[in-house]
Amino acid sequence: MSEVTVPKAEKPLQNISEKTEGVQGDFSSGKKRQKSFWRSVQGYIWDDPDKSEYEKKFLLKLDIFLLSYTCLGYFCKNLDQANLSNAYVSGMKEALGMHGSQLTYMSNVFTAGYVVSQLPAVILVTKVRPSYIIPTLEILWSVFTFCSSAVKTVPQLYAMRFLVGLCEGAFFPTIIYLISSWYTKSERGKRVTLFYSTATMSSMFSGYLQAGAYDGLNGKLGHAGWQWLFIVCGVISLPVGVIGYFFNPDFPENTRAFYLTKEEAAFARQRLIDDGYKPLGTSAWDKKKIFRIIASWQFWVLSFGYFFVQCSYPGQQPFYSLYLKATNHTIYQINVWPTGQAAVGVVTQILAGMVSDSPLLRGRRWQAILVLQGGSIFGCIILAVWNVPIGLKYFAFYISWMSAGVPGIYYSWFPDLMPHDHEMRGFMTAFSNMFSYVNQIWYADAAWRTSEAPEFKPGFIACATFGVVLISTALLMRWLEIRDTGRRAIAAREEQPDTQLEGAGNVSESFEKRADSAV
Repeated sequence: MSEVTVPKAEKPLQNISEKTEGVQGDFSSGKKRQKSFWRSVQGYIWDDPDKSEYEKKFLLKLDIFLLSYTCLGYFCKNLDQANLSNAYVSGMKEALGMHGSQLTYMSNVFTAGYVVSQLPAVILVTKVRPSYIIPTLEILWSVFTFCSSAVKTVPQLYAMRFLVGLCEGAFFPTIIYLISSWYTKSERGKRVTLFYSTATMSSMFSGYLQAGAYDGLNGKLGHAGWQWLFIVCGVISLPVGVIGYFFNPDFPENTRAFYLTKEEAAFARQRLIDDGYKPLGTSAWDKKKIFRIIASWQFWVLSFGYFFVQCSYPGQQPFYSLYLKATNHTIYQINVWPTGQAAVGVVTQILAGMVSDSPLLRGRRWQAILVLQGGSIFGCIILAVWNVPIGLKYFAFYISWMSAGVPGIYYSWFPDLMPHDHEMRGFMTAFSNMFSYVNQIWYADAAWRTSEAPEFKPGFIACATFGVVLISTALLMRWLEIRDTGRRAIAAREEQPDTQLEGAGNVSESFEKRADSAV
């Protein structure tokens, strides 16, 4: 690997007031304080302003190509999932003769397909370029989305939902894995939460899209408004799949992205090594590795933890839309008013990512999880009581969505809990998501039966309960992180020879840095 020389960030100018006197000195000092303030604000909003120009340019390329592509792809994926609920309350239920808990069963069929492809996908992308695999699956799910508009029976829609889930299942874990493999600890939180927020944005956009399709396209070319929704979704997602062949950079260890030079690829690898993360290929896949992962605390705690994340988030179910439908609101209101919940979710997600990356928390995630989950628990308790003033009920409908910001922060934490094993990070991203989705099959049917609408008392009680359990789990994860980081720092110092060779002085530096930041 060729050595990459990166220009250092310019040092701030010396305080002019030290060299001048009177009014000019006061004026210069004031300008410097103002500049320092805005630089601090910039550090909270995005990246450290003191990064070198070389690194800023490199990150800008990643954001333009990798981050924009992944956000668009995830937006399309979740637009499809959100549209099923909107279509259900906008005519699909009557057109297909759906009844009882068939909407819940529809979600379970999608989940069954979704979980099948996840683990094979994250293992496969370490051997075959993700820039081949992911875009192909995106194109396939676009085709199946088109087909969903033509179904005539519920079993046909079951089949389409299974196939869409099968193709979409590989997208989420591999993309989280990719983002975590390019960005450092202080950069990752805001990117992952921005990526994750596109899921919430899609549910918001879906409401307006369904309202527009119902009002403007209903009956056009012989298709109902709910059918046009699936058609429009396919039109949006298909080109995103095509650009994925060009924008997906693979991993830093094997990238050949057209927008990165060889020096920048080497720089990307070195940045992560300096931040304490092992590169791809350090530990190859074999039976021993699988058993080692299963025996680790991460396998159990992170898997159950993400299950608690999903179970404590009420936004998995369209409870607000069903409440509005049951109280005889218009189709437009049913589709548009719930977008306010999505707005709450987007704001909390992005703020949580920025604050957790900021100088205040320095890459620590657990505090954000506690705050977001606390707000959601409060909202769910109000909705579980149900017989409250109407204003308080509407407030609870929205504040219960604060936990929408938790999943992105949760997955941003993964690389810091497993810096020693690159492949394990991908495996656990997929397995925890798969574990959660598998358990969602019985959980959704048990706690969120459509027949319980619109009150969903068991569902809101379950969400509040799992929220408390998640807070306890986050505190446990924090304790384990501090313990493991300290152990790795001690091990690195013990392995360091007394007489260091030239260029070997930073062997334990990254571990010590991580130990300091973990406190």
